[in-house]
Amino acid sequence: MRENMFSENNRISGRQAFRLLTYDLLGLSTLLVPPALGRTAGRDGIFCIAAGVAAGFLFLKLLGVVARDMEEAYPAYLVRRLGRVFGTLAQAGYVVWFVTLAGYTAYLFTDAVKKNLLREESYLLVLLVIVLLAVYGLWGGIEGRARIYEMLFWFLIIPLFLMLIFALDEIRTDYWIPVATAEPSAFLKGSYQMFACMAMITFVVFAGSYVEDKRRLLLAGKRALLFTGAIHAALYLILLGIFGAAALGEMDYPAVTLMSAVRISGGFLKRADAFMFAVWFFTLYALLNSCVFYGSVLVAYLYPGEAAGSSADATDSRRMRIVSAALLGVVCLLACGLQKHPLWRERCEMFLWRIGTPFLVLVPLVLCGVIFITGVRKDNGRHDAHASREKKSADREKKSDVREKKSADREKKCTGREGKRTAGMLAAALFCAGTLSGCGTAELEDRNFPIEIAVQGTEHVAAAWMNAGQEGNREIDYSHLKVILFAEEFIEDETAMQEFLAMLEETDEVPRNTYLVVAEDPAEFVGKTGAGSSEEGSGEPVFEESVGNYLEQLFENVSQIRRQAYPTLGMLYQERANRCETLLLPYISMEGDKPAVTQYFVWKRGEPAGVVDVPSALLSYFTMNETDEYSLTMENGTAVTLSGAHNQIHFEESGGSRRIVVKVRCAGKVHGASAGENGDVPSGDAAAGSAEREGMEELTRQVEQYMQQTAERLLTERQIDVSGSYRKLGGERRDWYAEYAAEPARYESGMEIVYQVQVDWE
Repeated sequence: MRENMFSENNRISGRQAFRLLTYDLLGLSTLLVPPALGRTAGRDGIFCIAAGVAAGFLFLKLLGVVARDMEEAYPAYLVRRLGRVFGTLAQAGYVVWFVTLAGYTAYLFTDAVKKNLLREESYLLVLLVIVLLAVYGLWGGIEGRARIYEMLFWFLIIPLFLMLIFALDEIRTDYWIPVATAEPSAFLKGSYQMFACMAMITFVVFAGSYVEDKRRLLLAGKRALLFTGAIHAALYLILLGIFGAAALGEMDYPAVTLMSAVRISGGFLKRADAFMFAVWFFTLYALLNSCVFYGSVLVAYLYPGEAAGSSADATDSRRMRIVSAALLGVVCLLACGLQKHPLWRERCEMFLWRIGTPFLVLVPLVLCGVIFITGVRKDNGRHDAHASREKKSADREKKSDVREKKSADREKKCTGREGKRTAGMLAAALFCAGTLSGCGTAELEDRNFPIEIAVQGTEHVAAAWMNAGQEGNREIDYSHLKVILFAEEFIEDETAMQEFLAMLEETDEVPRNTYLVVAEDPAEFVGKTGAGSSEEGSGEPVFEESVGNYLEQLFENVSQIRRQAYPTLGMLYQERANRCETLLLPYISMEGDKPAVTQYFVWKRGEPAGVVDVPSALLSYFTMNETDEYSLTMENGTAVTLSGAHNQIHFEESGGSRRIVVKVRCAGKVHGASAGENGDVPSGDAAAGSAEREGMEELTRQVEQYMQQTAERLLTERQIDVSGSYRKLGGERRDWYAEYAAEPARYESGMEIVYQVQVDWE
């Protein structure tokens, strides 16, 4: 009777090997690499990814030499090629690396679940559930896991691709430039960090016992490296374009956070990070299983017994299961230690990346040296043995297609007892994933889901705001929050606001894609729609669903301003680290029975900077191509609408002063009876020829003068650059960008903004 519940021959196909390797490479690296590159190489991190993947391909080529020379399991091969002493030392080194990596993965897995899904649950409880799942997966054997991962592969990858596509609208490509600014040491460090994660492709030599055709195995490794590298490149560019290098470097798990920052119209999936965490759930789970499985095989060879014959026998034996359970116990203890002692984490990371990675490279390098010196085989050196091995290899290659076809047929059928067990394991995994869905302990009917929150008052407002969730007989769940309304008094208090943002970011209970608005008295504002109000300065939240829904629809479906331009909570988080953007928060008031945007509050480089009128804010949006239309009224009463703008910014320097030239080309339309007065635009039959052209030129000049005066007024009085020229510095003037990055406040001093407008009048 078979002990392995899924395996018939304890073999996996090349396609299954590719997906197993992709899982192993993807989960840990996508959590660790982006923030590491943000701290080191910044905008040059994309080149570090390319260099790290290229180094991974070179390493795989080295492993390919070893894999083609193997006829037995890798642990036995180490002893045959390196001798008993050095082979055993290499095996022990791999065991230590596998156990340490498994413990670190278990810690990271549990910590990510705690921070993003189950904040109120016990760390130990979550860890034990993960370990029990790992036990179940290990007892299913490598073939059983391979089949499950193969079925789930596209169910995980396709949603990941969709979320990355949704995130494209949020990207600011100006965050990608300038490039080639990182120090050589920072670039090398970033490249090494990427390669350290790609070095886990060393799993191919351990999988050699389970994939008959070595060529298919190495091809699977190449495909896994290429696929993982492409996802890393796309993910890093998106993360960098949304968060910025400084904010990216300060985040714990930016890849998961990205999912909560993406804005999807209609309020669907406000907390998409909980939905998308399945990607990291299964990839980290697969890596944990692989580490313990291969570590158990090595232990079986270090202490020979019934499992000493081959790795296939080892994975089927009762002794192998006992070894796996023992290693999981060690992994669990290590994960608990890493959670309680930060110093352990630092030393664990130092061992994995500074000692473990060189070890992974050194062993195959030594093996290749031994192969080169002693010949293809380290026995009696006879050529007939080599020829015999080549013949056997050729026979295996001829039969590989037949085996692959048979394996595919078995996978498609999967009926009877095997099919039931496969479905049972899949159902158990999905059930556990559903258990870790972030619903917490309270049932849905015992939860309150506010759509918007009003925050006012400056004394202890942060504590009062969060403690409100513990009052009453319902638990407050902020996962569906759409709008936060700040009192002007509160948002102008820089200290209180920074403390409030720090607290929200630490608890991470409010979605990052929540819109932000400002009002003189948000409680009174919400109360006018029938939601009730709170006493001034109390700091208690006020809830009312319709206001949040109305404002979300206003920003996303009614306003001419692109919804990506409206500030969100995540943008304020980012500016606490980046300190480079000027954000305009809508300032709302009641007009009749509906809220309307009557001003804009300026949040400049992470600090409050007062309010500006609507025309000034709209000019800024229009200049930065963030709105489709721009309406303005001339001094003589002529109403004009500009649309279809193609704006460009150029930088000039003269006599030590900076000149920002904004070239605007757009279509224009005149409204109202005053359009034909004062010679602005001649109308009727009398308008002809040069007089008509002169009238249009005069109106264009007036539009240009209006923009010029507005920009100069804001720059002189408030030091606000309405053109947003700082975004273009990296690609146009690297010397100015270096000064701006070092001391942003000096950039606006001595600046002159010049508008050059060309309007095609209808």
